[in-house]
Amino acid sequence: MPLTSNGLVRSRYELGTLTCERQGVRRHLGMDQTTGQGVVIVSAPTPEVIDMEETAAAAVVDEEIMPGFDDEVPVAMALAVDGGGIWPSIAWEKNLIESAQHPALPMVLDHFSENNTDYLILEYPLGLSLWDAWDEPENDAGVRYTWLQKIAAGLQALHQADAIFEGIRPDVIVIAEGGQPRITDLADVLPVPLPANPAIKATLYTAPELILTPNTADARSDLYSFGALIYSLEYLHHPLEEKDFERQFTPLQITERFPDVHPSFLRLINKTFCRDLNTRFPTDEMTKTDPSGFNELIKTLGVCGRAFDDVRLDIAAWTTTGMVRTGNEDALTVLHGVDTRQDQLSEYAMILLADGMGGYEAGELAAAMALDEMRKYLLQQPIFAALTGKDGPNEPVDSQKYQEILRDALKHANKEVFTASRTPGKGKRGMGCTAECVYVDSRNVIAGHVGDSRVYHVHRGRLIQLTRDQTLVNRLVELGQLTEKEAEDHPRKNELQQAIGGQPDVMPGTYAGKLMRGDWVLVCSDGLTNHIGNKELETMLTREAANSAEEAARRLLNLVNLRGATDNATIVVVRAS
Repeated sequence: MPLTSNGLVRSRYELGTLTCERQGVRRHLGMDQTTGQGVVIVSAPTPEVIDMEETAAAAVVDEEIMPGFDDEVPVAMALAVDGGGIWPSIAWEKNLIESAQHPALPMVLDHFSENNTDYLILEYPLGLSLWDAWDEPENDAGVRYTWLQKIAAGLQALHQADAIFEGIRPDVIVIAEGGQPRITDLADVLPVPLPANPAIKATLYTAPELILTPNTADARSDLYSFGALIYSLEYLHHPLEEKDFERQFTPLQITERFPDVHPSFLRLINKTFCRDLNTRFPTDEMTKTDPSGFNELIKTLGVCGRAFDDVRLDIAAWTTTGMVRTGNEDALTVLHGVDTRQDQLSEYAMILLADGMGGYEAGELAAAMALDEMRKYLLQQPIFAALTGKDGPNEPVDSQKYQEILRDALKHANKEVFTASRTPGKGKRGMGCTAECVYVDSRNVIAGHVGDSRVYHVHRGRLIQLTRDQTLVNRLVELGQLTEKEAEDHPRKNELQQAIGGQPDVMPGTYAGKLMRGDWVLVCSDGLTNHIGNKELETMLTREAANSAEEAARRLLNLVNLRGATDNATIVVVRAS
């Protein structure tokens, strides 16, 4: 390729590595010396445009220059009137980018001819590679699948300009600032319909019809490579390899390798990454409105983005009187609901637990009354309407708002129990209880708390105690006057600073966390934690009884009883799967 004396094209653009050559069109990585910006330099010999009128006139003047029957007749280059050109060519690619007009595509920076060579200078988009961005922990499914929707929209823009991408792959995409995916190079863009005998690279991301029956290729060919891209990102975490296929163009069925794959993802893969062109999107109803299938793809990606971070709740609840007490003064309530509206599935639970105190039967009465009052109060709130069988609000969870309502529910229960304890015939003076009020849904755990029962959250394999014991001894630990080891055997460790019904008003603690697949939530009375330490709890949930909530709950209570169970013990275990 001809360069100027200083080794630059147009005394500005420095050519770097040759990345691709297709039928005379070459692509180099390069550098704009003026701006310091990386660029893609596309070049091709300047086409010879033959003036047929001048050729005919010359033939009249001098018949000797006329070709014989065995000579090849020169044919003019078929340049489009609008500058579109034929594929592959500089004019064709420039026209494609300007026609598509999409932020996912690189911009044209310059276009010129020099030394009988045409040049097209394209930006080389900057950003984090899609491979790396996909695995960043802070990028949840909502963020990742929004990127995929934008990539699909970029391919749609190519379709509207009569082109497809032979094999869209993660390594040709970066995530720029603001979350916009950018395609770094258009080397694999093809026109549709395809010309005869097109030069196909035939990678593992290439749709089979592009190789076997090019005349049948259309926008649905991009569905195949798009499905391969998603499969690579979501489950393989590496580029496709031949071992990922059952036979040529037929990927291994994903359920053979991942039996518990999300059903929505299985549908997405089976409607894109499949050999049969007619099995891909669109489905029957969408065929008439969008034969490419990309509108349905983009809609399905939105469903996946909303659903993939939603966990399912496996819940078990158990209680034991223990080995010393005669009666059980603990109480619990679990309200668990599942709703689905079209493609959106919602799951949620309200867990209420109370540990009674204050003498024979009075503690049991206080615990039962506290739970009844909390339940009545909470189910009157519009945001918990779904727990009563009504339609709940269709809006994201506002953690602060939920914490306020749980706090108010505990304060309401305290007022009712306190009043009853001083009303003849309704209760017993001095009765009271601890109380935990916990809301769990597909993404959140929010807790309200009074006393020394506890709420734990196992997050990323680590046990976190969400609640703070409202006891005298724990306060001394917080002030540095006792060590945690000294607190374990302190004679006043069960002396509460706050309890439901103890005073006219209480100040509940509230806590919130994000729930992820593999997490656990544990709500329990102190009858459990008096015998099982935090380290043992973590080991039990993450290793020994990690298969189900029921298994974990039974094992924990059995362990309490084996160790003497000096108090009632109650537990609710939630496993996020």
